[in-house]
Amino acid sequence: MAEPGDIPEADVTPGCAHPRHVYDLIGHQAAEKQIINAVHSGRMHHAWLITGAAGIGKATLAYRMIRYILGGTTLLEGHMDIPASDPVATRIRALSHGDFFLLRRPYDHKTKKLKSEIPIAEIRRMRDYFTQKPSEGGWRVALVDKMDEMNRKSENGILKTLEEPPEKTCLILLADSPGRLLPTIRSRCFHLPLSGVSQADMTPWLTDKSDLDPEGRRAAIALSGGAPGKAIALAQTAQEVLYPLIMYTQNLARPSAKAEHILAGNLAAQTMLRERELFWNGLIDLLHFQTIYSATQEWRGFGDPLPLQKSVGTWKHLWQEISELWRVSEGLNMEPKTALLEAFYKIRTA
Repeated sequence: MAEPGDIPEADVTPGCAHPRHVYDLIGHQAAEKQIINAVHSGRMHHAWLITGAAGIGKATLAYRMIRYILGGTTLLEGHMDIPASDPVATRIRALSHGDFFLLRRPYDHKTKKLKSEIPIAEIRRMRDYFTQKPSEGGWRVALVDKMDEMNRKSENGILKTLEEPPEKTCLILLADSPGRLLPTIRSRCFHLPLSGVSQADMTPWLTDKSDLDPEGRRAAIALSGGAPGKAIALAQTAQEVLYPLIMYTQNLARPSAKAEHILAGNLAAQTMLRERELFWNGLIDLLHFQTIYSATQEWRGFGDPLPLQKSVGTWKHLWQEISELWRVSEGLNMEPKTALLEAFYKIRTA
């Protein structure tokens, strides 16, 4: 199978390298060690549920695991560092390895869009794949990226494979929110939760990966929640998201309606969907940090706490209200500029 080329892929963040093209992993050493020990124990579990926040490294870890299980040659003993030049890695990257199956939201050639869910037809295609003999006589691996995008019919479909797995088959399921999955799916998997990467590990890594100045780097790390993928996304949109968010918070004590209109107008452009989502997330995170700070005097954000005097209850209400406003505006297709201006007004006047 040729590489996807110009066809959009559901399992990649716009502007970022696809996880199957990424070979270095920041953090998660303990999780990687668990996988290595399991592979060599002779008692490899047939299904792994890897969970954690979006951008934390689930897919990057999964592809390292897949290369390792399918026989890639490591650079270091006791690690899963398989280089891009390895023949196994090359075939996985090109989606041409006969013993690797990728399950994700498909591209609809009729509508020229990615489907909104993983349909049951894709589950049936995976089950048909597992009826075939391994192309190289060893393990077969299927990656589901991600379970959060399945409907109940698809979840029930994959449950049949989990209940009666073919011999020497490994299913790797990724999920941001495992609590939403069917309990019967969770109970049939080995759960490998990933925690956020520490600031000590993130700082030199992001310094190497971006040209952010120290203030921008601190902001990206604080807003990433320990998720390298989110930190990189913020670094890549620094001019559109990160620095405007820094400027907005610094000027809260002396707000400018004109500046707010310009900011909201810039983010409301049709081409700014990714940037708008990152800005909303960052704004909501800062309100959460401020709520914690007003109760504990522990500031988890970047720079200084927000320069507004409000009670703990007010900050908590604002955090919840702005979070709900974003969900409603997205769900009802509300005009983006109007929604942002309403959020700015609520923060100023609460």
